[in-house]
Amino acid sequence: MIFVDASYLIALIVEKDQWHGDAVRLLEKLKSEEKMITEAMIIESLNIIGSCHGGKVGYMAFKYIRDNFTIFKSDTLLEESLRYYLQFNGTLSLADCTAIHTMKENDIYEILSFDDDFDKVDGILRVH
Repeated sequence: MIFVDASYLIALIVEKDQWHGDAVRLLEKLKSEEKMITEAMIIESLNIIGSCHGGKVGYMAFKYIRDNFTIFKSDTLLEESLRYYLQFNGTLSLADCTAIHTMKENDIYEILSFDDDFDKVDGILRVH
């Protein structure tokens, strides 16, 4: 299982993104892995994708995620993620902290991400 960060999805769909070529190259790894994401990451992704390509492309991206990813949901996700938000003193976004919490809850050690903020989190390997 691999966790997928918004930065990867944005780079994959937004051709002008600096990481687009790398995202396309990594698509093979994504196909062969079970993928997990949080709703916070979906919102973050669709906000940028929609602003670059419009709502229809954002909706298509959502349908792809819904059909191909496990979307982690928990009644306490926000509260639990705030622990990491405080631990990193706000240097990681709350959405990123939902990723950290979800990964630790589900014994996931790899995150597909171009966001080097994850490099400061022990026990998480960023695939990029």
